[in-house]
Amino acid sequence: MKNKSQKTLEKTISKRFFLLSIFKGFVVGAIGWRFFDLQMVENRKYEKLSDENQFNYHMIPPERGRILDRKMRLLAGNMDGFSLVLNWDKNTNVDDVIKKILTVININKKDLKNFNYKINSEKKNISKQILITKKLSQKDVSKLAVRNIEFPEISFSMTKKRVYPQGIIAGHITGYIGPYSEQDTQTKVNPVSSWLEVGKTGLEKFFDSDLRGKFGRKRNEVTSRGHVIASQIYEDTVSGNDVQTSLDMGLQAFAIERFERGNNTLVSTENKNIKKHIIKTKNVSYVNKEYVYLDKKNRIVNPQSGSLIVMDVENGEILCCISSPGYDPNIFSEDLETNKWNNLKNNSRSPLLNRSMSGVYPPGSTIKMAVALAALEGGLIDFNTKFYCNGSKELGTSTFHCWAKDGHGLLNLAEAIEQSCDVYFYELGLKVGIDKIALMMNKLGLGQYYDVEINDKSKGVVPNIEWKLKRDGLKWSLGETLNASIGQGYILTTPLQLATMVSRIANGKSSISPTLMINNDVNRFEPLKINPQHIEFIKKSMERVVTGKNGTARNYKIGSKGFEMAGKTGTVQVVRISEAEREKGLIKNEDRPWQKRDHALFVGYAPASKPKYSISVVVEHGGSGSSIAAPIARDVFKYIFKI
Repeated sequence: MKNKSQKTLEKTISKRFFLLSIFKGFVVGAIGWRFFDLQMVENRKYEKLSDENQFNYHMIPPERGRILDRKMRLLAGNMDGFSLVLNWDKNTNVDDVIKKILTVININKKDLKNFNYKINSEKKNISKQILITKKLSQKDVSKLAVRNIEFPEISFSMTKKRVYPQGIIAGHITGYIGPYSEQDTQTKVNPVSSWLEVGKTGLEKFFDSDLRGKFGRKRNEVTSRGHVIASQIYEDTVSGNDVQTSLDMGLQAFAIERFERGNNTLVSTENKNIKKHIIKTKNVSYVNKEYVYLDKKNRIVNPQSGSLIVMDVENGEILCCISSPGYDPNIFSEDLETNKWNNLKNNSRSPLLNRSMSGVYPPGSTIKMAVALAALEGGLIDFNTKFYCNGSKELGTSTFHCWAKDGHGLLNLAEAIEQSCDVYFYELGLKVGIDKIALMMNKLGLGQYYDVEINDKSKGVVPNIEWKLKRDGLKWSLGETLNASIGQGYILTTPLQLATMVSRIANGKSSISPTLMINNDVNRFEPLKINPQHIEFIKKSMERVVTGKNGTARNYKIGSKGFEMAGKTGTVQVVRISEAEREKGLIKNEDRPWQKRDHALFVGYAPASKPKYSISVVVEHGGSGSSIAAPIARDVFKYIFKI
């Protein structure tokens, strides 16, 4: 029989055993739950972490889409090339890898400098591919491939180099691509791709997301030290979309050659006299070393600067859009040398400026049709209203001159447009007022942006009373109205706006707006809402500019029945002429310094009987619109109509 102390001991042991059993059960249960949690609940998480430790994923650039003209001719495409890439992670000894590579192949210093910059600026906790060079030759690839076991950290692949077969002919329109930078915020791509190139200007920039396509991914199986032991495509690329433009490269090539030549003569540099002349000539840029231009006085001169645009007046398609001087976008496909970039950037004639879209010029007499329409639409004059021109208009203490020193005599509206009489339009300006003139200019497409597929565009200036008060805090003066009435003073337009203005007049019904794309939707335009009789009268007056006996462009008829052009010339002073200079006698344009010569302009359309194409020609410091711009327009139309 157990005594009391034994019973107490047994109770204590039983109680402890029970507590130990509960504790044991809790521990076993917790361990079991953890096993269940690891194997079932968090299985995906740790499987992913394991994969990330075992695999590296790298982006694969897609093939960039092409840019084509209306006849499917190539403006921008791709050419095969080879790139060398470092598969970098935190265990990579970069200096050691580069030293070993340089024992096998040569890499130029600029590429190495760029590579080192990227290495030093990259975050150090993310595995990524970093471009070493994209200038590998086939021979370099072979040398590295046969020794690839020595270079587990690098890879090389066939890449695509962007090429522009049309070169300088379409450089401002195509634009170019370049390395991704923080300024390219609209691209919305993964910044770990240090080799990524995006559109910087022109169509390349505007359509960048369409042209770029969809990136693929490559999965590399790696060791614990980051060495690649297997590689496979994890996600395929999707090539970028092609972009077909409305441009005609045949017309573009002809137009730029004809424009740059102007009224000058093309002479081979093989000519002995020319070779001697070149050595003595300063401040002349030679676009092509095979030839130079000679003016009428046998002086070597630069190609003409400015813009030429041809538009379809029915659908707004731009068939030709040149800006001179231009640049070759192919130089940006290589690593642009500093001296080449400085030559472009510091060139006094600004070859990087897209004059057609961003250049702004006083339109001169080319906007007299807008002033006339404002007067007709306001009921202030009719077709037979006449004013007398004696060569000048007095206003207060100021004298406003006509280009014809002795005046034009008594003229009606059609005769005033035909002969481009300034005094007649001074009188119209005073009758109409600047606000109504500005409204008509806006209706015809001046002073506004268009949805054309280029990001860099200028709005120009169409001034009115409110505009000057807001900008300068000053009232508008009548003298400023007179200047605006002949396209001088504050008013500024782009060549694209001038082409749009004349397209709307030629069409007569729709507010045509320009596009660089093929456009099959002519119903997208708003009605022009200008009296058709007034439009027809203006068109007949523009015909007289070319075919009339006193027309300012009468010497430059196309001369083929059914294809004749109609238009309007313009000559714009860039420096003020004083009364003393007028009395002394004006210096001829060709004898002035280039920067002080007048701008030469012409706007028009053809055929006059059934308008199909419009044109705007702006020749910077070219002289007379009648003798410089009009013949260029005529020859371009003759090319289009195969005359």
